[in-house]
Amino acid sequence: METLVFLDVETTGLNGYRDRVVEIYMLKVSDSGNVEEYHTMINPERAIPKEITSLTGITDDDVRHAPREQDAACAIREFIGEAIVVAHNLDFDRRFLVSMFKRNNCRPLHGKGIDTLEISRQLFPKLCIYPGGEGSHKLRNLMYHFRLDREFANSHRAKDDVLLLVQVYRHLEAYARGMSPIRYPRAMTHGCPQCRSAMRLVVEHGKRELICVNGTSCNQRLVV
Repeated sequence: METLVFLDVETTGLNGYRDRVVEIYMLKVSDSGNVEEYHTMINPERAIPKEITSLTGITDDDVRHAPREQDAACAIREFIGEAIVVAHNLDFDRRFLVSMFKRNNCRPLHGKGIDTLEISRQLFPKLCIYPGGEGSHKLRNLMYHFRLDREFANSHRAKDDVLLLVQVYRHLEAYARGMSPIRYPRAMTHGCPQCRSAMRLVVEHGKRELICVNGTSCNQRLVV
C-alpha cells in the first residue's frame, strides 16, 4: 500500500485560477499505518462571497487572522510530499492546489491521484439518488448509499468531508474487490431497467420505492 493523502479544500469560488483556498484539511495514511493530519484556514485577502459563507459557514472573521496563502502554500506542498492524493472530484481540488503552488514558487504537484468520483461512476454507472443526497455521485449521496449518515454530521467543512471521504474510499475499494457486506438491487446502481436513466429513492410511510428520474417519458417504479 502506498501512502495516501485524503484532502478537501474550501474556496472562495469555483475557478481554480482566480479564486482562493480558505480552508484545507488533509489526512495522510502511510504504508506503515501511521496517520498524520494537517489543517489550516487561509486568509484569501479578499471578501468571502455570501453564497460560500452560506454553504460552508466560513466567514471573513474566521480567516481574518489566518496565515496568508504565501505563508501556507509550501508547507501544504511539503505535507503532501510524494503521497497519492485522494479526493472526491479530484480535478477541482487539484486545480486550486496547482495554482497555489505555482503562484508561491513551491514544488510542482505530481500527477498521482485517486478520484473517488470517477471510481463511483465506474462501479455504479447510474447510482440512485437518495433523499438528501443532492445528486447521483455526490459525496453526500455515497454517504447514504454506504449507510454512513449516522456517523457524520451534516456539514460542508473540510475536515468532516475528508473523514467521510476516507470511509467512502474504503467502501468503494471493498465493493470493487467483491468484499462489500452490502448488496444492492441492480436498479439502484445501474439505473432504470426500462430507459436506463438514474432512479430516485423515495421513502414514504416505511415504503422504499425507486422512481425513474425521467418521469416525463418513463413511469417505471420499483419497490426495494
